[in-house]
Amino acid sequence: MISIKNVIYICLIAFLFLNCKKTEKRTSDPIIDPVIEKVVLPILNTTAVTNVTPISAISGGTTTSNGGAPITERGMVLSINPIPTINDIKFGTTSVTGAGDFTSELTGLNAFTKYYIRAYAINKLGVGYGNEVSFTTTSVIAPEKPVLLLDSSSFDSRQKFEGLWNMFYPWGTDHNGSARMYKEQVKVTAGGVLEIVADRYEAWEGYSTADPWLRIFYHSGAVHLKEKIIVTEAKPYWEISGDFQVPSTTGTWPAFWITGASSWPPESDIMEFKGTTTNWQNTATGPDWQNVSWQNKLTVVPNPQNWHNYKITMVRMNTVNVSINYFIDNVKTATHTANFMDKPFWLIINMQMGGASGNADSSLKTAIMKGRNIYVAAHSRIP
Repeated sequence: MISIKNVIYICLIAFLFLNCKKTEKRTSDPIIDPVIEKVVLPILNTTAVTNVTPISAISGGTTTSNGGAPITERGMVLSINPIPTINDIKFGTTSVTGAGDFTSELTGLNAFTKYYIRAYAINKLGVGYGNEVSFTTTSVIAPEKPVLLLDSSSFDSRQKFEGLWNMFYPWGTDHNGSARMYKEQVKVTAGGVLEIVADRYEAWEGYSTADPWLRIFYHSGAVHLKEKIIVTEAKPYWEISGDFQVPSTTGTWPAFWITGASSWPPESDIMEFKGTTTNWQNTATGPDWQNVSWQNKLTVVPNPQNWHNYKITMVRMNTVNVSINYFIDNVKTATHTANFMDKPFWLIINMQMGGASGNADSSLKTAIMKGRNIYVAAHSRIP
């Protein structure tokens, strides 16, 4: 028989065994269910179309959500039919910001055609599309035909020259130097070249009738274009250029310039040498001749007695101002701003002497300047 003592002992062992198992269960690591990541398609918007031409446009997208996974590709889809997809024409991005905004250049398009586009982005779940936007490319614009006042051939013959140019300054034979203009000092030669010769005369011929009223020592020449140059809204872009060989001896003062036909200022000096190898490109503005503001660009021209090209372009900025770009041998030298809108100009080529170019020595008997390829054109739109 089992004694009461043994029964108690057995019960004690059983209690301890059960209690240890229960404790082991409480202290074991808990079982946690894994968090299931939820991924959706990217969310984005298609931006407005800009810079539309006959063959291209620019658009893009704004990414508002990557859908919970990295975006592996983004861009634009395009079709002539609504609801384009990546199975249609795709364009990559030209720039992407950190926020996920991007732009795309849409190229190779057809003129005057309606297109549908959508931005797209791809993550591991698939393709997300932005809203649909449509646009129509512009029609092909025919090359503009400028209005030519001079086509570089005005000195090809005496007859053509006299049909386009007048002798002297627009106001007469005298100006601000010691030369008086005579038609015999101007001629056109083989190869379409204008030649102006300044010859010294010691005989008394009085004083110039223009300020600063210097004594006349030279017979020289000047010509001006019969038609006037006017920057207008209808003709907002002008190009004026010419090739010249000029002297740079003290006392010689050759110039290629435009000046106000109704008042002075305005003035723009495209080429002006004052007895040195430095070319002056000047712009004069102001309410009247007593209140003049000058913008000047001085450029040393090696060997100005050789052929060099001098040019300006005048570009309409607004209803008042134009920008004047100056060039020597097709290199831009300066840009000036002036209130030249709707103001008529004369174009002048002349060889003045003395004055601002210094006093010509009596030993300087003859000075010659030559010009060719004088080109003047007005454009109905700005390039």
